[in-house]
Amino acid sequence: MNRKRYALILTGMLVAAGTASAAIVSDSISSGTADDIIGFNINIDESGVGSTPSPWFTATGSVGQSGAFGGTIGITFDGMKNVSTDAATRGDELENGLINRDADGYMGINVNPNGGGIGGDPINSIYEGISFAIDEITNIDPSLSVQITGINVQNVGRDGTDPIGEESFTVVNLLTRDYIEFIPTSGSAGTFDVSSLNLIVSAGDINPIASLYSGDVGGFRVDGLTVEVIPEPATIGLLGVSGLGLMAFRRRMRK
Repeated sequence: MNRKRYALILTGMLVAAGTASAAIVSDSISSGTADDIIGFNINIDESGVGSTPSPWFTATGSVGQSGAFGGTIGITFDGMKNVSTDAATRGDELENGLINRDADGYMGINVNPNGGGIGGDPINSIYEGISFAIDEITNIDPSLSVQITGINVQNVGRDGTDPIGEESFTVVNLLTRDYIEFIPTSGSAGTFDVSSLNLIVSAGDINPIASLYSGDVGGFRVDGLTVEVIPEPATIGLLGVSGLGLMAFRRRMRK
């Protein structure tokens, strides 16, 4: 009984060792109305620390995969005036929109229906949003991928301002159409975990990977993303198989 429990823990450690990765967090810092698309690069130095030369964003944190040291990750935000909510095309842009950034740099969509934030107008079937693309992965080992694990959403769950329990937003994986609907609670502004959506991009994939759009009630803004560098999913699977093989080998050795 104890031996089996130990073997399972060992397998978990092997997989974790192969997939563990620190994160780089980006934040929007510049105000004003921009074009419909805003992009910037995250430069990773030879020790894994991330930074950006962009005057519009900051990038802090580091990655743990040495194959990404010295590499570059490009991130692009695309404003959407109206987003599809139909199951087959959920998250797709129906009408282009301009990105509006408030005094804190938080990104919304210009003018109505929310006056600069990201809002919804269910009567006219209008749902504003922003899509996210990892459109550059250079000087990074091809066995690695970039994953969006968090989206920082601000101006949500504000007591006395937001209708708690009514305001909502949805994040969609544009490749699989899997999605998560978030209904912010009081004081819940910050980074929302989207790791379960598997928003994973490999070198050469330049199309948007995800989008975020408002529910019927909204008035929030996007601040930035959390990204991690991970092994390709196939590599992670092989690590798991290797761990199972090692577990079986240890069991045979004990007999």
